[in-house]
Amino acid sequence: IGLRPIAEMMTFNFSLLALDMIVNHAAKYRYMSGGQVRCPMVMRGPSGAAAQVAAQHSQALESWYTNVPGLVVAMPSTPKDAKGMLKSAIRDDNPVIFLENEVLYNLKGEVPDEEYHIPLGLSEVKRAGKDVTIVAWSRSCVTSLQAAELLAKEGIDAEVVDPRTLRPLDDEPIFESVRKTNR
Repeated sequence: IGLRPIAEMMTFNFSLLALDMIVNHAAKYRYMSGGQVRCPMVMRGPSGAAAQVAAQHSQALESWYTNVPGLVVAMPSTPKDAKGMLKSAIRDDNPVIFLENEVLYNLKGEVPDEEYHIPLGLSEVKRAGKDVTIVAWSRSCVTSLQAAELLAKEGIDAEVVDPRTLRPLDDEPIFESVRKTNR
């Protein structure tokens, strides 16, 4: 009681061996107990293709987990987001699937020295733009930012939105451009 375990998976493909416990137990405790029982735990590990990890270690399983009620699914795209979101995941009273693209482990970026948390369920506009909106997470967000720079050279101002948490999904920044256009 009072513990907040973190299950570190060498690769998230191995989470399939625990799928019943994750999907049918951890994700459902709060609902089945009428909110009386919480399951604060983080299941963390790399997801998606990486260098030389073979086919059985390259699956991107976030779409599976985002369809499970009771789970929180987070995928940071920067070192700052990874630290701040992991701190929030540890403090969350729900089971959190915390996926990191292995290729991003070598990504360099600013990380504040002071204590900070990035709330789960909060998107971020990584690059403002007015012509087109690109929604991408994790490694795809980094690639999308590079694509936005190339588009800028062609006169196209691309906005890049990183949901950061795929469940629950914060759609406010994603649809902000649409709302502005339709007014």
